[in-house]
Amino acid sequence: MWRDGNIYVVVMNESYRPGIGDILYVKVRDGYTLLQVGGFEGEIPVAASSLLAREGFSQHAFSVEKTAVAKASLLFEIREVKSGNEVRKVVVKPSQPPPLDAPVHLLKAGEPESEEIMRVLSVGIPKETSEAIPVAWLRAGIAPLKELRREKYFRSANLKLRLQDVVSKHVLVAGQTGSGKTTSVMGLVTQWGRFGSDSISWLIIDRHGEYSRPDGFIGVLDKALSFNENLRDSSVGIYVYELRTVSGGPQREGEGSRTIRRIGGLDAMSINLYDVANTVGLSDTSVSELSEIASILAGLLRSASESSERREEAGKGLGSQGGRWVDKAWVNLFVDENDEPTGNLLALIPLITNNVVRYEGVGEREKKGIYRVLVNAGVYVNRLRDYRRLILATLGLGERQEFVVKSGRKVSVSVIDDRGSVFKVSPVLKDPSALIELFNALVNSSSEIFGTSPGSYPWRGVEGERPSELTPSALDLEEIVQKLNSGSVVVLDVSRLPVSLGDIVVMSVLRRLFEGRMQAGVDESGNMPVVAVVSEEAPLYLSPEKVSSPYNIFARLAREGRKFGIGLIALSQIATQIERQILANFNTIIALRTKHRTDIDYLINVGVPAEALPSLSDREGYLYTPDLNVSEPIPVYMPGYFDYSEEIERDLEDLSKREEATSRVASMFRGKAVRGSEDTGG
Repeated sequence: MWRDGNIYVVVMNESYRPGIGDILYVKVRDGYTLLQVGGFEGEIPVAASSLLAREGFSQHAFSVEKTAVAKASLLFEIREVKSGNEVRKVVVKPSQPPPLDAPVHLLKAGEPESEEIMRVLSVGIPKETSEAIPVAWLRAGIAPLKELRREKYFRSANLKLRLQDVVSKHVLVAGQTGSGKTTSVMGLVTQWGRFGSDSISWLIIDRHGEYSRPDGFIGVLDKALSFNENLRDSSVGIYVYELRTVSGGPQREGEGSRTIRRIGGLDAMSINLYDVANTVGLSDTSVSELSEIASILAGLLRSASESSERREEAGKGLGSQGGRWVDKAWVNLFVDENDEPTGNLLALIPLITNNVVRYEGVGEREKKGIYRVLVNAGVYVNRLRDYRRLILATLGLGERQEFVVKSGRKVSVSVIDDRGSVFKVSPVLKDPSALIELFNALVNSSSEIFGTSPGSYPWRGVEGERPSELTPSALDLEEIVQKLNSGSVVVLDVSRLPVSLGDIVVMSVLRRLFEGRMQAGVDESGNMPVVAVVSEEAPLYLSPEKVSSPYNIFARLAREGRKFGIGLIALSQIATQIERQILANFNTIIALRTKHRTDIDYLINVGVPAEALPSLSDREGYLYTPDLNVSEPIPVYMPGYFDYSEEIERDLEDLSKREEATSRVASMFRGKAVRGSEDTGG
C-alpha cells in the first residue's frame, strides 16, 4: 500500500517482525528498490475478551487472523543504464514506489543477493573512487547486541570517501554521550593511516587523554602508517605533545616506528598579546589599550638596548644605575620577529605594576617615571591593575616575593612564578637580581626619552646580575605549526591542563596556522596538505555567544578555513548548541544515537529518519555528505580503531613474511653469484 509518501509492506513471514532501521528490497525489472523501515502496525481484528483464558484452562488464539504491516520509506534505487555498448548499474534516489504486488525481501548479511546489492551500493554511492578511503561499513538495520552484527553489517561493503575533499569542508559528528563519537573519529583517522596519501595533516585536540595513550589509538595508527605503501617511505609521523605545568626541560620519547612524544611546557615567548585576546574575548578597546601599554614598554626596552650599546662602545658602564646587559638578546625575549609583544612582555606588565609604577606618584598630583608616560597615553593605575589580574589568570601565572640585600637590609622584589602554568617565562622574570637590572634600564630609558624623574624605588642602587640563561627549556608553538604544514599527525594533549590554559594553547596554534596560510594566499595554501582539526565539545567554541567575538579562531575557520585547506571535525553531544550559521557550514554530518529533540528535528531536515536515532547502537549512524552520488543519509557503522587492529596485525605479519622471503631469495642469488665467480677464478 502507498500512502502519504510511505510504503506499507504486508508481513507474510511469521518469523520476521519489522525492526526500526531494517532495509528491505524489491526486485524491479533489472534493478532493485530499497526501502527503510521507520515504523510498523499490526492488529488482531477480534474482541480482546475472546482471547482471555477461562478459569482452569488456557485458550490460545492460533487460528485468529492477524495483520502485520511494516511502514517504510524509499531509500535507494539500483538501476541499469546503457552508455554506448556498456551496461552498468548506478545508484539513485528513488522517484517512484515499487509495484504494489511485488515481493519484498529483507537485506541480510551473508545471503548472496543481499551481499551483491550492498556491493553495488558501495561502488555506486561514492562520487569519486580516486584516493577514496573506506571509512564505514554499510548496514541493513540496528544491531543492539554484538552477536547480531553479522546479520546487519556488511563488512565487505565499505562506504568510501575522498577525505581530502570532505574534511576541508568541515565534518560534524553528533551524538549523545556514549554513542561512539570519539572512537568513530579514531577509526576514520586509522583508515587514513592504512590507505591514505600524504595530503592530509591531522591536528587532534585531546582534551581527555583518550587519543594519546600509546597502548590504544596511537599504537594502532602507528602500525597502520607502517603498512601504508603510500606513506611508508615518507616523512609523515605522529607527534604527541603532552603539555604539562611541571617545571623542567621538555622530554622526548620514541614510541613505535613513527611516533614521537614531547612532554613539557611551552616557551612564553612563542605566544603573544593576540593569543590572550583570542582566549579571553577582549573588546577591541581593551586590545588596543593593552597593545599600547606593551608598545610603550617595548619602546623603552629598545631604547635601553641602544643606550647600552652606545655606552659599551664608549667604554662607559652604567654602574649601579643598571642597563649594562640590556642588549638585543633581551629585547628579543619581549618582542618577536613580527614586532609583536610576546608572552614575556605580557608577564612583565604585572611586575612593572608592582615593582615600578606603585612608587611613581600613584595617587599624587605629580606622576613620575614610567607611570607618567602611561598616564600621558591615557592609561591609569586602575587599568594596569585590571590587566595585571587578567594576564596572570589567563596565563596561569603567579607572583612571589624574593629578597635582595641593599645596605645590609632586605629589599622585596616581586617576580613571576610559572610553576602552575604551561607557559614558561624567561629566567629574567624569575630572578630578582636580573629584574632589578631590567627595571633600572627601563626607568633610565624613560628619563632619557621623556625627561621623567625617577621614583623612590626600594631596589634602586642594588647591583644587578645577568642570568646564565635567557630562555627557558620548553617547547615552541611554531614547531607544532610546522609539523602540520608538512603533513603529519599532531596530537595536542591538553588533558593535564586547566581548561583556560588548554584553550589558549589550542587557539594559539590554530591562529598561527590560519594566519600563516592567509598570508601565503589561497593558491599557495592549495599546495600545502589539507589540515583536519579534530575537536571535542565543539559548542565550547561555536555557541552563539562565543562566535560573536571577532577573535574566535574556531568561528573564522568554520567560515573561511576551507579556502585555505583547513577543515574542522567537530564532535558535539548537542549539535544545535552550535550557532545556526556556523552549523550550516558543515557539509558532512555523521549522526549517531541521540534523544535530544532539537538535534532530531535538525537532522530530519537533512533526511535522517527520526524514528531510528534514539535506538541506534554504538557507532551506528547515518552519514550525509554532498560529496556522494546520492546526497542522502547513508545507514552506516563507523568502526572504531579497535575494529581494524586485528586486520592491521595480520597485514603487518604478511608484510613481514613477504619481506623475509624476498630477503632469502636475494641472499640465495648473492650466494650463487659468489660461487660463480670462484668457479671462474674471479
